[in-house]
Amino acid sequence: MTEHPAAEPVTRTTIDRAVGVLIALRGCSPEEAFAELAAHSFRFDVSLVQSARSIVAAARGLDSANGVACAAMTSAQEEWGPLLADRRDPFDHVA
Repeated sequence: MTEHPAAEPVTRTTIDRAVGVLIALRGCSPEEAFAELAAHSFRFDVSLVQSARSIVAAARGLDSANGVACAAMTSAQEEWGPLLADRRDPFDHVA
């Protein structure tokens, strides 16, 4: 049993959302998306949850977000920024 059982569903939801973002961006399987997320976490020395939060925030177009460490956001922009920029809605500017 965990010390903070209420935090577990939020953490799992965050990771699931990040995996979903990577599936949409890469067109890959859930397993491949999770592996990419885990590799990002390892490569940039941030937690898996911080990696997940950072790609979700970056996909939403946020430069930073509550609960996302600066290092995680910077690494997400470095890792996935160009890929996310390619997927932006070309009609975002139309009111």
